Amino acid sequence: MIWEFGVFFLSFINLAALWLVFDYPDRAFWIIGIFAAALLIGVRLIARNFRFFFLLALLTVGALLLLPLIDSPAQAKAFIFLISGVFYLAILAGYRLRKYDKDQTAKAMVNLAALAALFCWYTSVYGWYLNIQVSVWYIMAVFAAITFLVSHILIMINKLEINRYQRVLYSVYLAYLMAGAIWIQNFWPFGYLTTGVIALIIYYVSWDIIRNYFTEKLTARKIVFNLFFLAGTASILLLSTKWYPII
Repeated sequence: MIWEFGVFFLSFINLAALWLVFDYPDRAFWIIGIFAAALLIGVRLIARNFRFFFLLALLTVGALLLLPLIDSPAQAKAFIFLISGVFYLAILAGYRLRKYDKDQTAKAMVNLAALAALFCWYTSVYGWYLNIQVSVWYIMAVFAAITFLVSHILIMINKLEINRYQRVLYSVYLAYLMAGAIWIQNFWPFGYLTTGVIALIIYYVSWDIIRNYFTEKLTARKIVFNLFFLAGTASILLLSTKWYPII
């Protein structure tokens, strides 16, 4: 099932909200407020799981933070359409999981949306950090908070067989991991996009190992593959991107 009118309508509202904020930034507060109310009602009717409200809100706010850092208006509008597509998949996943809570395709859609939300936050927060020059500790705190929220939502929606204490523990672990990762990357001579992508790869590999472990799908081969994936993709990015001088 890939079509449902309520899912499409809410996704259209998301697209409209992003577009209006981009064109009328001085009215962003009212636009975001109206969208938040529509999202709350929509999630209640479509998914009936308020975890989706927080995940979709994080995705939308992260996209809004990233939009001002995109220089080309055409690229910014293409990005809006892309994020709206991810939003559609996420709310569709909520609808499908309401019908059948073991839908693996729907869970994959949720995981994609969570990674997209983290990408938006990681790149935008680090990009603003480079432009505003605040203390790196504030950036680490934001990385940790967003990572904790998204990780906790993912654990709950993926229904990992762990108790409440373990859910918090592993969410905190991932939060600390990403805070430490951005602290290390702060000393690297790279821009916000490269830094955000590498941070996302680190998160994905860590989350994938945890998810596979608790779904009893973790093998030595998967661990080795994930480590090679991390090292290989990070190396390609670092070797192909522009290096900036450290001042």
